[in-house]
Parts: sequence; structure tokens; C-alpha cells
Amino acid sequence: MMTKQTHSWPLAILAAALISACSSSNQPAEPAASAAASNAGPTAVAPVPSRAAESEAKTLADYAFFQTAFDAAKRGDDMTAQQFLAQAGNSAMAESVRNEWLKSLALRGQWATFQQEYRKLEAAGRSQEVQCYAALNSGDYSMAADLVQETKRLAPGCTRLVEAAAAAGRLNSDAAWRRVRGLLSNSQTTDARNLAAALGSPFDGGGQGAQEYSLLSVIGKDARKSASAAATLSAMEGGLSRAQSSFAWGVLGHYQAKNQNMAIALSYYGRAADRSQLSDEQLEWYARAALRLQRWDELAGVIAAMPSKLQKDPTWQYWLARSYAAQGNHSRARPLYEQAAASGRNFYALMAGEELGRRVSTQNNVADAARSEVSRMANDGAIKRSLTLFQNSKLNGDAKMRRQAQAEWRFATRGFSEDHLLTAAQVAYDHQFYDMAINSADRTDHKLNYQLRYLSPFKDTTVRYASLAGVDPAWVYGLIRQESRFVMGAQSSVGAQGLMQVMPATAREIASKIGMSSSELYTTEGNIRMGTWYMADARRRLQNNEVMATAGYNAGPGRARNWQADIPLEGAIYAETIPFDETRDYVKKVMANATYYASLFNEPKTSLKQRMGVIPAK
Repeated sequence: MMTKQTHSWPLAILAAALISACSSSNQPAEPAASAAASNAGPTAVAPVPSRAAESEAKTLADYAFFQTAFDAAKRGDDMTAQQFLAQAGNSAMAESVRNEWLKSLALRGQWATFQQEYRKLEAAGRSQEVQCYAALNSGDYSMAADLVQETKRLAPGCTRLVEAAAAAGRLNSDAAWRRVRGLLSNSQTTDARNLAAALGSPFDGGGQGAQEYSLLSVIGKDARKSASAAATLSAMEGGLSRAQSSFAWGVLGHYQAKNQNMAIALSYYGRAADRSQLSDEQLEWYARAALRLQRWDELAGVIAAMPSKLQKDPTWQYWLARSYAAQGNHSRARPLYEQAAASGRNFYALMAGEELGRRVSTQNNVADAARSEVSRMANDGAIKRSLTLFQNSKLNGDAKMRRQAQAEWRFATRGFSEDHLLTAAQVAYDHQFYDMAINSADRTDHKLNYQLRYLSPFKDTTVRYASLAGVDPAWVYGLIRQESRFVMGAQSSVGAQGLMQVMPATAREIASKIGMSSSELYTTEGNIRMGTWYMADARRRLQNNEVMATAGYNAGPGRARNWQADIPLEGAIYAETIPFDETRDYVKKVMANATYYASLFNEPKTSLKQRMGVIPAK
């Protein structure tokens, strides 16, 4: 890493630039992802962006300086930040440094410089916290009216904006006190204390603030776990407002629901007289508790109490439709199925479509981008910067550089039309930048290229080992797409490795069982072999059920078993009531991916509802 006094870059980076320049023409490329997908011929699109290109050495020099500049901006070293921004041009690296520098400027009250630099950021590139500081400086509290609805911790700049708005009397008092309760329930006591003081009633003042603080004995993270929490709250209710009591019952209900004590959760939620006090997360778990017990009428009532943005989520459109259908009201269910089905290519869009009698479609509705357009896109300056970093990250095995290549790609394609997104996706595919090919193709709503959206590289290897393990190749691809986006050297924060994100300890166990070296974990073929074997083993250990095996692959087989009900349960209900946010999202995405891959591979199993099936009882 260079020091802040010099703009030279390490010899290794220079060497990488020379190696890349010499070898770029010899890089292997797989054939175009969708060459056989359409006979319609190339599509005419608006001219691709043509931003000035910089040399590879310039891109690598910026990258070598980037982390130093970012750290300098964070600690208030204005000179180094300015030096970097003067050379880095319009890039994701510059945007990151400028956002960090702006936070430092705001903290130091350097508002004149702040305003000057803030204007240089595109609106889409301004972080929320930087926007909060800008609003704080201008005295514009309109943003605070939305932020105060959040009951969890905000970034420091946004916390300051909310507190300033409270002190100026510019917040809805009920919403502000609800945020105080939320902060207390999330162990953010200092922020809660400061907001209460800004509202004019500090915790130690004997007024409403003191009363709110007393709720900690029930809604605190340890207090809510107590077997006596409900009794304690019942005893306190006489001295609480309707809003305070309702929020507290929501906290207790949420805790019980996430621990899958659904009947108890519903009884607690039912004591919340003012449902508007419940946070979005509490309301969603209220709905999941009713869903798990298949109390369809109660589920409909909970969804009706959700704010508009949640009611428009395809999750709750679908389950509200199901609740109406379960009660025999098919005329009310149908328009909700239609809305969910029109929401894209997500889990509930597929589920709703099937309720309407439709089958999954993977027929492209747009021709491949013309190769001349693909070539021009590859030479766009911002795209080229990303590809330079990506190619050098592969040469050097530099995961951090690869992440910056991803950031530059997202920056380069921000605001693209759907035609340009698909052209960019083809560029990424041609350069084996598979995750960014998916990133770009996945962002189109009307023009659809399924071969780019659901890539299937390494197909011979994957199908071979899936067959040996006895698992569906579409399921394997659905999992890889979610686990790694086909990044061969992917490594998670906990150490999972490769395309199929296998932990090294698991790899050693698998290797000893099937007669291979654990070091093969770090090869494409070995990783796929281990991952497919583990998928089959997880399914075998989990009652031969793909949905449970998918949950177990992410969170462990023991947890997948614990999430079973005492009676057979519809697979979609099991998935929606998984208490881990990551695993719940993971299972739905893997299974939806698998359905699309099954269609692309001409497999017969193209019904998501059938794929989800029924989860056996414990």
C-alpha cells in the first residue's frame, strides 16, 4: 500500500498491467450465452455509451491509491482526498472517497467545502448518510419524516438529522416516541436517550421519557426472553398509553413468532390494540404466525393492517390472495394473484402465476445484442475500467480488487436502458465476469434474455457430478446462482469457498468419504463435486426433501429439522416462516432459480409449487 505522499504504485501492479496487456487477446471466452436463443436477428438499440477510456496503467494506479485515499478521507486528511479525486475522474472509486470525505467534512462543520463537493456527486451516488448531512445543513427536515418511521439504528448523520428535527418540533410526536421504543427494544439506548431529550422529555426527567424507559423491563433483548415478560407487561398496562402497550405486545409477539411459538405469538399480537404501533418486521411476523397455523381469516386481517408498501409486496399480495381463496372468495383472490404474477421473476410471481394456471416461461422476447454494439460497449471507458480491474484480480488472485471491479461495473451501468443492460450483460459474459452478467440481465423488467439472466457455465462438469450424486442439475444451478453467482474464487465472511460455497471443514469430511483430496475444494471441478455430493447428503438426511435440504445447506441440517412443524406443512409456508432472514430469502431464491433452470434445460419439473411440495411432520 502506498503512502499518502506518493502517487507511484507497486511494481506488482505494473507487472500485472503488462501481463494483462500481453495476455488479454489470448483469454479464453465461452461462446455467446444466447447465440441460439433467437432467430430474430440483432436488435436495433440506441447508441451505447461512449465514455473516454483510460489506460490500464491509469486504472491500476487509481486502484493502488484508492484505499489510502479512502482511509485518509475518513480521518479528515483533506489534502490526500483532494489529490485522489483530482486524478480518479468519474468512477466508483472517486464516488466512494467523495462520500467518505463528505461525512468527515460534515462532522467537522466544514460546510462550504461540503456543499461544493456534494454538488459533484450524481444524485444516484449520494449515500443516505451524506444526504442526511446535506439536509441537516440546509435545515430541510422532510427526509427526517420518513427516517423517524425506522425503529432500528440509523447511520450517525441520519440520527443527527432526526434529533435536530425533533428539537425543532418538526417531527410527528407519536412517530418519534415509537422510534424511541424501537431503539430501546434494539439495545440502542444512547440513541433512544438522545432522541427523548430532543423531544423535550429526557429519561431522567420524570415525564414521558421516563415512562418509555421503564418499558426496558419488558422489551429489552434479555427481558423479552423471560417467561414472566407477558405477566410483567400485563401488570404495567394500567400505567401505559395505548401506543406504549401495543408496541410492547408487538415486541413480545415478534420474539415468540421468531422462535416458532406461533399460537403464543398470536395471543400476544392480539393484545396490541393499536396495530399502527407495530414495526414492519413485527407485522410481517404477525402475518407469518397466522400463516404457519393457517388461520386464513386472521392472516387477511393482519395484511390489511400493514402499511401500503408492505401490502404491495408480492409476498403479501400472494398470501392475501391465498387467504381469500381458502375462504372461498376467489373473485377477490384473482386480482391479487395477477398483481403478484406481474411483479417480475421472483418466487411469488411464479407461485401466483401457477395459481392462475400459467407455466414458467424462459422464452426470450428480445434478440441478442448486435456484436458491433457489444464491441462498442466493451470499449466504453467505465466498462473498460471495470474489466481491467476484473482481469487483473484474476491474474493476481486479489479478491479485494475483484470487489472493486464489481463496484465499477455497477457504477458504469447505473441508469442504463434495458437494451444497454443486456448489451452490457453480454460483454460481461464474454469476459467470464459472470456475476456482473447476471447483475445486468437481472435488472430488466420488459426485455428479457433468460440465457443471460440464468447463466449455466461449467455445464458438462456440473451435470456430470449432479448425475453421479443423483441430484437435479437445475437445483444445483439454482443453488450456485444464489451462493456465488458463478464466482470461482468466491469466499464468504465465514470462510466458505468457491462456486458452491463449501466450508473447508466440510470439504475435509466429504473428501474422506468419497476418496478425493480436500485441496480440490479450491478447483472448479473439485468444488462442484463436493457441493453436489453435499446436496445429495443433505437431502438424504432431511427426509429426501429438496426444500429442507436447501435450508440445511445454508443454515445446517439441525436447524432445518427444527423448523419443521408437528404436522405436514406446505413447502411455501415452511419457507416463508424460516426465522433466519438470510435462509428464508435463500430458500425462496434457490427454488425459484431451479424452476427457471428446469425450463431452460427442458426438464419436466417446471412447477414451483410441485417443487416446493409438502414438508413432512417432525
